[in-house]
Amino acid sequence: MFFDSITIVVCVVLVVLAVASSLADVLIKKVCTDDKEVGDNACKPVSIIIIADNNANELGKNLPLFLSQDYPAGFEVIVVVDKDEDGTGDVLKTFSKHANFYTTFVPDSSRYMSRRKLAITLGVKAAKHELILLTDATCKPVSDKWVSRMAAACTDGVNMVLGYSNYVCEAGSYKMFYRFRREYALLHEACSGNAYGMAGNNLLFRKSMFMSGNGFRGNLKYLRGEYHFLVNKYAKSGGVAVETHQDSFIEEEAPSRKSWYNRNVFYVETRRHLTGSFKHRAMFNIDMLMLHVCFLLSIASAVYAVCFADWLVLPFSCVALVAPFVVRTLVAKRAMAKFQVGVSMFKVVPYELVLIWHNLRYAMAYRFADKYDFISHKS
Repeated sequence: MFFDSITIVVCVVLVVLAVASSLADVLIKKVCTDDKEVGDNACKPVSIIIIADNNANELGKNLPLFLSQDYPAGFEVIVVVDKDEDGTGDVLKTFSKHANFYTTFVPDSSRYMSRRKLAITLGVKAAKHELILLTDATCKPVSDKWVSRMAAACTDGVNMVLGYSNYVCEAGSYKMFYRFRREYALLHEACSGNAYGMAGNNLLFRKSMFMSGNGFRGNLKYLRGEYHFLVNKYAKSGGVAVETHQDSFIEEEAPSRKSWYNRNVFYVETRRHLTGSFKHRAMFNIDMLMLHVCFLLSIASAVYAVCFADWLVLPFSCVALVAPFVVRTLVAKRAMAKFQVGVSMFKVVPYELVLIWHNLRYAMAYRFADKYDFISHKS
């Protein structure tokens, strides 16, 4: 009777874990989508601000895609150059024939503040129009309707529009999946009225909101995290919209090994200064906990069933192992299809099992790093 009780408890626990692991998956949550045609909302001129940092090659390839946007209301393109050590300025001169194209440079003498945040501030101040569409020189729109889609989402009462972005396929399937999963979680939070941050580089906001809020005041010294800080600070002051039509997507060049490392380590510093960080991270941690506990206990229970000939536990162990795998794979396949993420469905769960260890690696790197590496200070 005692043995039977253990069997029943083990089986119940396995079923509960299988269900909990499936429901904890962030990709099972909805991200609001809107496939309506662009209408009268896209009738205000837009200032596109592109931040460049030794990006001569990328600007040469990507600028024509920005300058050729189909947007009757009109737009300007402002490239703000942080550093020019690779001929970026020479590349920009070849586009000077465009009447709506402007460039400006961050002064070399700037100290005690993030140069990227200063670059954005200079771009916003130079912008002629109320609607600011911010991205990076390493990015390109996938459609000539990018501006139209993003601007159309900025209806009355909306001060900020979050768009989707991901790496190009050459970045590799793991980096694409990692970026997609982070973007999806953040877009879901924004749709739920709890915008926390932004993992990508596709953001529209109102100039008046930025200026009245004193820009990046309060976090200027932190070198990175400009998109996170913008959303985290200003999403609370007005309406936030999410644009997920495929024409609004941005693609980013594959990151170098150094860029990938820096982005992840610097995020550990950034999140320490974001409002709502504990709640945001709790969602991810619960998801990972449920996944790993279910995976490990299902294997342990299967071994127990074989060793002690408790054959009733074995099928429950198999279900607890396979069911979350199937559910998570199908859920991810549906979510990735909406965002055109070309990752094999058979890699989803293996990649998810790696995520927590990936984050732990960069958290440890941050733990032992010199904290002055993450803030701007006198050289």
